[in-house]
Amino acid sequence: MEINKTIDGLTLKAQSIKNKNGEYVITGKLSGEVEVECVKCLTPFKKHIEEDVKFKVVKPPYDGFDEEYDIIEQEKLDIDDIIKSEIESIKADFSNVCENCKDKEFNKEF
Repeated sequence: MEINKTIDGLTLKAQSIKNKNGEYVITGKLSGEVEVECVKCLTPFKKHIEEDVKFKVVKPPYDGFDEEYDIIEQEKLDIDDIIKSEIESIKADFSNVCENCKDKEFNKEF
């Protein structure tokens, strides 16, 4: 199945294949811009995203590990939920530093 879905400025273009175990294997690219907050000054800014993704969607509870794929537990495949989860993950990233703060020292001792 071809996936081409955009939510809040982030687009997932991918292929989804259902394997013999009933799991969905999704491979493709996540791209766009997400509004994030600078971890140093808390100013909002747009962060450009361009990354390859490899997801395996499995039914919960999942008790395994996969070095090749990011595991997503869902009862039913929900692409919107996957993209929204990725957006929240990007927003929570400690590497979100705006242009004004990128060369400033962060952890000073007083």
